[in-house]
Amino acid sequence: MNRESTGMGSLQDALLKTGLADERQKPAGRKQENQRKQGNKPGKKGGKSPSRTGQQAARGQHQAGAGGRSPTSDLERAWIARRNAEKSEKERAKQARVADQEARRKRNLELDGIVEDKTLNDENAELPRYFEHLGRIRRVMCTPEQRAAINAGELAIVNLRGRYLIVEPAVLARYRALAPDLVPDLGGAEPEAPEDEREDYPPVPDDLTW
Repeated sequence: MNRESTGMGSLQDALLKTGLADERQKPAGRKQENQRKQGNKPGKKGGKSPSRTGQQAARGQHQAGAGGRSPTSDLERAWIARRNAEKSEKERAKQARVADQEARRKRNLELDGIVEDKTLNDENAELPRYFEHLGRIRRVMCTPEQRAAINAGELAIVNLRGRYLIVEPAVLARYRALAPDLVPDLGGAEPEAPEDEREDYPPVPDDLTW
């Protein structure tokens, strides 16, 4: 502190003692200097420490990130939506299979009633009658008389649970009305027997030595 400021301070103090000066008339320089010193002290109200400023900035960035949409959260939402869609699709497919199985079961019960005690299959039949059904060559064992009647259209063949049954035309009409997909078409020429059912299968090689 220089002499000038010291002298001014002593003069001001003397005037205050005599009542000629007011406390509010203190030099502005000293008041500003005191305020500046208080402001630079750490922890005082009005001062800004670097650590506090950094914490506030970090907190602001965190809040901004929480309020915005990040790529990670978008991917998670998309994954959850896809998983739920796949789960719903599997559930619909399962319900469709169950409904189809139930419908088949009920239809088979009705077909059982139609052919009950009306099938003409002979356990002693030895003559196969071949036909095409559901994309494959099938057969039913019949007697020579039954084979001739089938070829003449006097008897028919129906399928029930994988087994082929010989029935009369009246039974065929009721059966076809309920399950047309289980009635093979016997029109046209009789197809040849599959290779695994032919008498010469498997073929004997010409160069085979006995």
